[in-house]
Amino acid sequence: MKTDGLFYELFRFSPESMLELVQLDVSGPYRFESITVKSTEKRFDGYFKNVGDKGPDIFLEIQGYRDHNIYWRLFREICAFHEQRKDHRPFVAVVLFIDARLDPGNPPLDPAPPNQLIRRNLIECLKSIQADATPLVVLKPLTLENKADLPEAVGQWKAGIDAMALPEDRKKILTELLEYAILQRFKTFTLEEISKMIQLTPLEETVAGKQLIDLGMERGMEKGMQKGMEKGMQKGMEKGQLIGQIQLIQRLLKRPQTPNESLALLDVEELETMLANLEADLGRLEL
Repeated sequence: MKTDGLFYELFRFSPESMLELVQLDVSGPYRFESITVKSTEKRFDGYFKNVGDKGPDIFLEIQGYRDHNIYWRLFREICAFHEQRKDHRPFVAVVLFIDARLDPGNPPLDPAPPNQLIRRNLIECLKSIQADATPLVVLKPLTLENKADLPEAVGQWKAGIDAMALPEDRKKILTELLEYAILQRFKTFTLEEISKMIQLTPLEETVAGKQLIDLGMERGMEKGMQKGMEKGMQKGMEKGQLIGQIQLIQRLLKRPQTPNESLALLDVEELETMLANLEADLGRLEL
């Protein structure tokens, strides 16, 4: 399951979500970073730095495959980190297993307080989160077992995002992450199908959709108002969906987003080719 981009984007968006997920009680706030230990060139899945420099360092490993040396490796890198930075602050090591069966068992080391080792199963953690009005809602699709329950669940998850006291651009980011989580959980869905399922507001009622529809209508007026309106609306909606999918995958690949204005100048075939290339790049990502 290629979920590394999903966790990276979520914890960068909301560092406190990880603390909520594993029920870790520490003084905040925290900032999420991606760091590399120079001696081994090992990059941690996540490093949470206390903004006030008072709380412990938090190191996160998201484990999606079997590795009997996971604990040895994690503690080795934590030791290298503190040696290089000459930092003696306490640490919390968090190992989040995608599947409980991936946990190799008893860790070889037991950190002395106030240092901690926290081992958690992702699915169990998510099931313990009852509220949907939290950024962690974007991970809820990973817990869904029955594909038939998805349409009803999507409505609840989207309502939870809409209920958050966040600016619209921040809600849009969470909605995109929710789409990606659904795509990871149910491989048979296309991104277009998921976008249609999750998009409770019809495209023709959104600002971007109206702009694309208007553009299509203007071009179609030369061949007749009615025919132009029909084709313009259809073409505008199709292009709007492709643009949304392209920009979502660009975010997940951590690439600059192509502006709406530039994408709108491309025809449907060009957008489809661009989307296919991005999806191929996304498919080559490794956990």
